[in-house]
Amino acid sequence: MEREKLARCLESTLLKPETTLDQIHKLCDEATELGLGGVCVPPYFVKEARRRLTNQRQLVVSVVGFPLGYSGTSGKAEEIRKLVNDGVNEVDVVINITAVKDANWTFLENDLSSLAQISHLKNTPIKLIIEMGMMNPGEVRQICTIADRSKIDFIKTSTGMLAPGPSKEDIAFLRSILDPGTRIKASAGIRTAEKAIELIKAGADRIGTSSAAAIMAEWEG
Repeated sequence: MEREKLARCLESTLLKPETTLDQIHKLCDEATELGLGGVCVPPYFVKEARRRLTNQRQLVVSVVGFPLGYSGTSGKAEEIRKLVNDGVNEVDVVINITAVKDANWTFLENDLSSLAQISHLKNTPIKLIIEMGMMNPGEVRQICTIADRSKIDFIKTSTGMLAPGPSKEDIAFLRSILDPGTRIKASAGIRTAEKAIELIKAGADRIGTSSAAAIMAEWEG
């Protein structure tokens, strides 16, 4: 895989609650230096990340309903509006895990349709974090069917907080059941170039990782 292609697939991620401003500056400077696709930061730091990233090709991404997905539709909608006003390019929204486990598909469809509509009215792509490691195959199929009907732009595998990250088989499964236009962001536990490239080859369009610099150093080494 070409260096530039790998770098552009990486979203360098820092979502720990103890994250500091200095760490955000380092994350953004590193993303610029390495030519990464963007950064994924806590909502509190979106404005600063947008200011720090002078290359407008690099995305500022942040999270909604993170990490448990408990927030109601109106609460998540307000989070999206605030993030867009602060300068975010894309939003990563945690699915309502409880609703999935309760098999309340009507609620979930209303929730996702509303959030996708709000995001798209703001010209902002929306990724749905499905916490795949907590779901059985039937739940994943149902989620993806509803996500496609709701015009979700990406399925993102994991928050990195609650369950293991994806395997190449997980990504291939998602690719096999999603509409061709729905993209995939693999995240959680991706720490090597070998793993990142494996997931991209399986069908991932983006890689969310807290090890972007190490991945690029490994590739270049």
